[in-house]
Amino acid sequence: MRGLILSKSAKDYELLCHTMALPIQDMFVCERADAVLNLSAADKSEISWVFAEPSLAIQVLHELPALKWLQSTWAGVEGLLAAGMRRDYALTNVRGLFAPLMTEYVLAHVLAHERQLFAHRQAFLERRWHNTLNGVIRGKTILLFGVGSIGAGMAQAFKALGMRVFGVMNLPREVAHVDVVGGWTDVQKLLPQADYVVNVLPNTPATQNIFDAAFFKLMAQHALFINVGRGQAVVEADLATALQSGDIAGAVLDVYRTEPLPEHHVFWDTPHLTLTSHTAAPSIPAEVFDIFKDNFERFNQGLPLKYVVDFDKGY
Repeated sequence: MRGLILSKSAKDYELLCHTMALPIQDMFVCERADAVLNLSAADKSEISWVFAEPSLAIQVLHELPALKWLQSTWAGVEGLLAAGMRRDYALTNVRGLFAPLMTEYVLAHVLAHERQLFAHRQAFLERRWHNTLNGVIRGKTILLFGVGSIGAGMAQAFKALGMRVFGVMNLPREVAHVDVVGGWTDVQKLLPQADYVVNVLPNTPATQNIFDAAFFKLMAQHALFINVGRGQAVVEADLATALQSGDIAGAVLDVYRTEPLPEHHVFWDTPHLTLTSHTAAPSIPAEVFDIFKDNFERFNQGLPLKYVVDFDKGY
């Protein structure tokens, strides 16, 4: 039973395999997809498991006839779920690692907005005294779209800081630290009450283009929109218009429909918009490896794998 590590961090993962003494008899370690494609047909026909970044895995799946299990190094696996992609193997992703990282990112921007850090910085550069009173997040309302493991982690942190927490999910249920949980039919009621609106939803057919002109019109004019979910959820032209017209106070984006963001994209010239380069929750090899190690041992022993992705649901 041969395996394949296919990742930009492949050398780190290989070292961790040896350090943790995983019982791996034979595996290929590649940093690029073309290195896998250049393997002999005999070698590729023996690979039964893959530990890889989805963006690389999609380039080689069709060359691995014996594949039984693929462990993604990321939480998002939408490329592997595209129409026409094979589904005759178990796909597992990474969960439970990104909630603290995304919470730090969102909290940083919530505090920066509330405390007017960017305005203070600009005033400093202009040698101007900026003495406008800052706000506080205690008592403010944050609305989370997606209250799975990541959203629930955010809810706990923001609730501890004295915020009122709302959540929207497909099948509403009670969630710890969330004051109000609603479904899509409750958005019109919840959205105008929110000071901060955060998307942490995965990319599925049901979540594409949900943040559009009508949505931004419902937001409070002083509210901040933050997207750490997926870029496909946002109608980008509508967001740019909402910011240009002052319908909302600002937005923070870490994900986009096209990455890297094209040079002439409207966002580069949109006011009240903060852009980061899909860096809210970087994969830390040692942490990702722990999930792979657990699943590798389960795979070897014929036990149920953890964090199996449902190909139909998309998560």
